[in-house]
Amino acid sequence: MTTTYTDFKQKHVIVTGAANGIGQAIALAFAEQNAVVGAWDIDEENLRRTCIDHDNLYPLVCDLSDPKQVASTHALAVAKHGEVSTLINNAGVDRRMSISEQSSQDWRWMLSVNLDHQAQLSALVAPAMKQHNTGAIINMSSTAWMKLAENLTAYHAAKAGVIGLTRGLASELGPYNIRVNAIAPGRVITERVANLVDEKWIEETKQLQCLKYLISPEDIAQTALWLASQSARSITGQTIIVDAGVT
Repeated sequence: MTTTYTDFKQKHVIVTGAANGIGQAIALAFAEQNAVVGAWDIDEENLRRTCIDHDNLYPLVCDLSDPKQVASTHALAVAKHGEVSTLINNAGVDRRMSISEQSSQDWRWMLSVNLDHQAQLSALVAPAMKQHNTGAIINMSSTAWMKLAENLTAYHAAKAGVIGLTRGLASELGPYNIRVNAIAPGRVITERVANLVDEKWIEETKQLQCLKYLISPEDIAQTALWLASQSARSITGQTIIVDAGVT
């Protein structure tokens, strides 16, 4: 069952990495709550497909590894739809390679997509949030760095860094009534993941979890809605693990 919130009606919400998977589910969930949702992604085709049937969901194509594009896209979004009340820093990439295979450019790119843009966008939306003395920022981490999945060292570094970023921002922005939290999903069955895994992986996942069902992108979206709403008004600086109770 989807909870109905009144918090987001006609409020400007940005969701990065919204062309598919978790980001797409989050963007659609906020749109269904009558927010004006900026769906950001580099994947123009899937981004426009996500937005096509929703009048209050608008696409913005942006390479989040490029700070200049991030800044100009934010300026365009604010000019068209007003200041941002909720920011969901979701975009990320989990390209696997060993540290010995990884060039300095590979490392820099992984951190730019998984961590840097979260800091930059938070800095861009913070002044208006401070002025209005309210706002919510949600950063996407992962349980992968906690479980030490193989050949993802740069990804681990970035997603662990998201936790530090979240706590630092929560401390800095708290006096302005701006809440900053993180979500750390476990194994989520996005469309991409579903096309890569087999029945053995699915059964292994269920065995690892206390709850014996697969986590969907919509499960993460509902967590994001709650965290951004006034129902979670006293929660900040926290990382909410959504992994169905992996033991």
